[in-house]
Amino acid sequence: MISSNLSGRELNAWSGVSFDCSCGKRHELNTAFYIGEGAENDIVSAVSALAPSCCGVMLLRGEGYDVSDLSRTLRRGGYKVYEREIADDADFVVLEDLNRADDIRAVIGVGGGYIADCAKYVAAYARINCGIVVRVHSSPSFLVPSSALAERGMPRLYKTVTPKVLVCDPSKLPDDCECNAAAFGAIVSRLVALYDWKFASLVRAEPICKEIYDAALGEIDGVLNRLRVCSRRDVCVRRILLESGLRLSALAAMSGSSRLYSGGDTACALALNALRRHEKNELRLQGENEFLFSLILSKIYPELFSARKEGAFFPPPDNNLRLEKMKEYFGAEESVVAPTLSPYIDDDAFKLYDYRIGEYEDELKAELAVLNTRLNGAYKIFRRLYSDDGYFLKSYLDVSEAKLCVALAPEMRSKYTALTHMKNMGLTDGYLI
Repeated sequence: MISSNLSGRELNAWSGVSFDCSCGKRHELNTAFYIGEGAENDIVSAVSALAPSCCGVMLLRGEGYDVSDLSRTLRRGGYKVYEREIADDADFVVLEDLNRADDIRAVIGVGGGYIADCAKYVAAYARINCGIVVRVHSSPSFLVPSSALAERGMPRLYKTVTPKVLVCDPSKLPDDCECNAAAFGAIVSRLVALYDWKFASLVRAEPICKEIYDAALGEIDGVLNRLRVCSRRDVCVRRILLESGLRLSALAAMSGSSRLYSGGDTACALALNALRRHEKNELRLQGENEFLFSLILSKIYPELFSARKEGAFFPPPDNNLRLEKMKEYFGAEESVVAPTLSPYIDDDAFKLYDYRIGEYEDELKAELAVLNTRLNGAYKIFRRLYSDDGYFLKSYLDVSEAKLCVALAPEMRSKYTALTHMKNMGLTDGYLI
């Protein structure tokens, strides 16, 4: 039971947790945590769990990160250190082309969520161990066993590894409004991912772990309750967001799935990322965008049920139009876009899914009402984390952009969500025009 195995434990004590779950699986977490003031001073001890002394380690860092202190400490500890810098918009093939010396046995990602994704991908591709040194907490998906990377203009999700070591000195994290708001947005947006997971379990009979589901929901509620009484200037805010984000990503690692990070909100945010990068427009942090789309989807999802009640004919989705839009607005190549298009659901399967939605309609609607209540409360906290109380939100995301991203979101992720079903009902095709 998650409640009995993890309740009350400090995050540093989560390492090595292993237990049989009521879902029939054995959940375990093999990540060793080094979290606390001066934690980076223990980098040699942490890396010793990844590779023996005298071996090589790759320090993978983002642009602008100073890793000279880590590099010096590791060299004094007997390791050969190879530093590599990754640009923020690097294509996944760049990671595969990194010059890897024969003696490298581990890769250490130093930075935030994007660098963590890069490090996990390199480790999985090269079949070596992976560790993370957290320097930015705005995208707390460090332990999720997947990486979101670009392939010639298209966001792609790759199955990767869970890091074996995570090091974080909270005093080194940036204490700015945007990072805190993005971390909060990324945490609260898991509500949409949880709803989509529940939707897929009821409609498509996909496996779901109720223990993981309830633990994640409890963690989100805990953050909402704690931050309601905190000011954005309180020093505890950064620590609360860091640890909560890590717990959620640890739950995803224990589940062995990226479901907690594959909701419709994440898919929409990835579409916005591709769109704005291609057009070279302003782009906020991933967690900020996820939260904004969580609010949008909570208002759109009820259309699924109202459209069923009308009994209208559901035309098949226009994948050709989607392909053209992604080529035009993302600058993606057709050979890359075509394989990402989610396939049509055949008539028999669609009728079965529609029947199940009818069977579980009351339950799904009740979950949606609770989702709306939580998100409305979270929106007030989200805005107050900014120095301007979220004034920029009035002009950041326009309607046409939001509609385009909602319509193209199912092509960003392979996981089935309520938004994927709405696409197959033909309800989002109008957003493309």
